[in-house]
Formats: sequence, C-alpha cells, structure tokens
Amino acid sequence: MSTRYLEFVNAVLKRTRTIAGDAGELATSTVTSTATGLTATGAFTDSGRQTQIDLALQLSNEAFHEVFGLGLFAEETSTATITLSSGTREYSLPSDFERIAGRDYVDRALRGATTGRVTYEYPGGYARMLRDQPNATDFTGDHSHWAISPTNLQTIRLDAEPTSDQDGETWNILYEKRISFTSTMATDTLPFSDTVADALVPVVAEGHNRIMKKEFDSSVFRTSIVRSMEYLRQNQKKSRYGKR
Repeated sequence: MSTRYLEFVNAVLKRTRTIAGDAGELATSTVTSTATGLTATGAFTDSGRQTQIDLALQLSNEAFHEVFGLGLFAEETSTATITLSSGTREYSLPSDFERIAGRDYVDRALRGATTGRVTYEYPGGYARMLRDQPNATDFTGDHSHWAISPTNLQTIRLDAEPTSDQDGETWNILYEKRISFTSTMATDTLPFSDTVADALVPVVAEGHNRIMKKEFDSSVFRTSIVRSMEYLRQNQKKSRYGKR
C-alpha cells in the first residue's frame, strides 16, 4: 500500500481528461498557520478546476464505500473492547464504528475475553428486546444477547444488567469501521494495495464522466469493480464449495 490519495485523484482526473501530463497534476502546497505553526496541504484547491476536483473527491469515497461494503477486507475492520460495569447495560462503541462485522448471524458475535463465552445478536433486535423486557431491571447477571441501540448512536445494549459478579469482564467486538478521505488528506495512503487503487481509477472516472459529460462505459465500470474485488479479498476465488 503506497498509493497516496493525491496520486489516486490525479490518476482519475487524467483519465477524464481534466488534466494532462505531469505539469497539469494537482500538487501539495505548504501553508503555514500563524496560529498553530503547523503546515497544511492545499492540493485540492484550484478555482479553475474546483468542480471537477470536488466531484472526484466525492466519487472516490463513494467507490471506496461500495467495494468495502461488498465483503470483509483488510483495513476495513477493527476490534473494540467493552468492559462490563455493574448496573450498566449500554456501552459506547468507537467513533469510527459503522456496523458489526460478519455476514452470518453466527459470525456477528461478542467474544468474552475473560469468560470464553460467545453471545449473539438479540432475535428481532433492539425493539424486540425492549418489548420482551418491560421491566428491564428484572434481567440481571450474565447476558445472553446484545443489540445495537438505534436511540444512542454507536451504543450496544445487553439483555441483562451486569452485577458485581460480571463487573470487569471484557468482551471483544469485530466491527467494520468508517473509511473516508477528505480534502485535507492528500498525502494519506489508501487502505488497499496499489493494484486495487489502479482498478478503482476507472470506476471513479466513469462516474465522473457520467455526471460531467453524460458519458458512461458500463463495461469498463463493471470490469474494474470486479477486478478491484478480486485483489481486495487477498485470496483466490473458490473453485468449489463443500467437501471434496
């Protein structure tokens, strides 16, 4: 992984013929802040081409979200830990939390690091848990299920209130994190291989052409999406399923 965001956007703009050659590339410029003494980069500010640049930034994030949403890939996931506290049923999740990882119910699990237990999502979710527990304080001790709270952003709720016996237990959660790039992240490295970056350039470029020029090559778009997925999975496709 060595492709920087700026390099990716330049490749997209070259493919859409917004810029031509090295001389036309966007480049970082150093700006010193008198307030903080820090330096910042202004690569994505260009009044003559601002519309095309802004669109390329938006479409890049959309493409990244699309491909990462199609599977569980490296750099997309992270692990969070919650530590149970007596009398507390809801716990905060990381600020970059998007959703619990795992396509299957069995995979979407909380893993007890100190107990060795595994618990799964509450059947029916948060609303069903509330309906089934009109007097929530009656349910205490070891929890059996959990649910993501829709009332408090990035919060998970257990179906039992921990007591002193569960106080201090740690539980691990595998989750998909938010991946997003902004105009101030020109020198940041993309969270996938250079081959994947190359495959995604035509994806973003075709989206750009569709909006700016009313042109769209669906064949190139589909082929490039598939190619990016092939390398994102970091493994060969299965030729068969089940036992040999």
